[in-house]
Amino acid sequence: MAENLRPEGIPVTVGTVRISTPGLAGRVEVYQSGTSGMRGAESSTAAFRQALDDAGMVEQLTVEITGQRELDTAGGNRGGGGGSEIVVEVPPPGTGNGQLLLYAAEDGSLSWHLPDDVAPDQVVSRGGDRRTYRLPREVVLADPASTGGQRGILGAVGSKLFKILVFPLIDPILGKVGDYFAGRWEQKNRRNLVRWFDPGDYRRADVAAFASPDWTRVSGGTALLFIHGTTAQSNTAFDQLPAETLTELGRRYGGRVFALDHFTVSVTPHENIRWLAEQLAALGGGSPLTLDIVSHSRGGLVGRVLAERAADVGLAGKVTVRNLVMVASPNAGTALADKAHLSQLMDRVTDLVQFIPDAGVTDVVGLVLSILKQISVGAFGGLEGIMAMDPAGAYLRAFNTTPGSTATYRAIASNYQPLRGASLARIARNAGTDFVFQKANNDLVVPTDGVFQVDGAMGFPVADPLVFPAEAGVDHSSYFTRPEVSAKLLEWLPG
Repeated sequence: MAENLRPEGIPVTVGTVRISTPGLAGRVEVYQSGTSGMRGAESSTAAFRQALDDAGMVEQLTVEITGQRELDTAGGNRGGGGGSEIVVEVPPPGTGNGQLLLYAAEDGSLSWHLPDDVAPDQVVSRGGDRRTYRLPREVVLADPASTGGQRGILGAVGSKLFKILVFPLIDPILGKVGDYFAGRWEQKNRRNLVRWFDPGDYRRADVAAFASPDWTRVSGGTALLFIHGTTAQSNTAFDQLPAETLTELGRRYGGRVFALDHFTVSVTPHENIRWLAEQLAALGGGSPLTLDIVSHSRGGLVGRVLAERAADVGLAGKVTVRNLVMVASPNAGTALADKAHLSQLMDRVTDLVQFIPDAGVTDVVGLVLSILKQISVGAFGGLEGIMAMDPAGAYLRAFNTTPGSTATYRAIASNYQPLRGASLARIARNAGTDFVFQKANNDLVVPTDGVFQVDGAMGFPVADPLVFPAEAGVDHSSYFTRPEVSAKLLEWLPG
């Protein structure tokens, strides 16, 4: 059943949903879970549905708005924008459940929303109450130059979709949703692992962990270590690096190219390297290592622990870092790691992963959902791995007072602006992005200048960084697709 919207702001009721859309005309329809109408409206991918199933998320209903157009006060069409919001009231999640809303805009961009009228600390006690969400009214149609006509993980573009998701507040495997819940997800679904990283298997997750003979081989000369960032693993963080680039690096380093898979949400960069130190102590045979490092995003901070703070983690005299390449590293932090902006960080991650082919959607969205569940009940304990990137946080402030390193630092950053037809255009233009970053240039996740310039930190500013200009259209997850990055890796890493 569909109803016409009332642009004068009068609420419209469709089944169990009540919606108010001041300034917006169109048609609204509600699809119940499992119906053919819901599947037809959203066309969600199998990977996304699998992520929901794995997380115990149930699709309660979907609200679709079609034929939407914004009106001025005289009833004519307007060019978009305006300060009014859509207000959607939906059925309660039920006792013992929490609820989230996933908004898919007309251009395919996604954002996660918590209810406006139930405080996080009341979620447990108010499972029987209806929920109200406030959402952007702006009509953001896809650029005509956009190719493929696909929304990404939720299907075809053109309409507004509000997907209501319900989840149990006590997970049958991971336990109560609260502090450390995302860390428990990470313990179950991710791994601490040192692995080989060569052209034959660098895009695979099912590889063996290092044993003693592997450490002996790595210590036979300068080795190259890859360190991934938040929400990724090695096989997804660097999968867009051309195989021929990795082949040449492997030749230069005599095959001594390896990677560190590690927890990124629940532990700090120092703790990541303490785990590595334990592996070296148990299996390394005592020979010192000389390393060059390629890092992405938060992995740059992990690499800096090795380069600057080896003594802090029991590796003094055991590891020497010669060159550290930091690609999009939040050396000066990212405001998205502030707990007030974590849901916006999850928006960025969800948007970025859905437009990258073969990016492990199920795995990344699973991690995002575990963090969102925790945030939804107002719990932030156990998110130290993310908050280590908070520019105002105690961890990063202390970290950037380090005495420095003998390593040579290299940096690659980007000032992202969407190319015509890019699927990420709306979030790049979004006023919320400007608010979070205070209008500073950024790659959607990390401020551009903060990759290579940190006030008061030894080793900064990094000399001669590669900085992609706005017209290059390089976002946080697309660096390794660029031939300029491969060229710089081959220039900076001699083997």
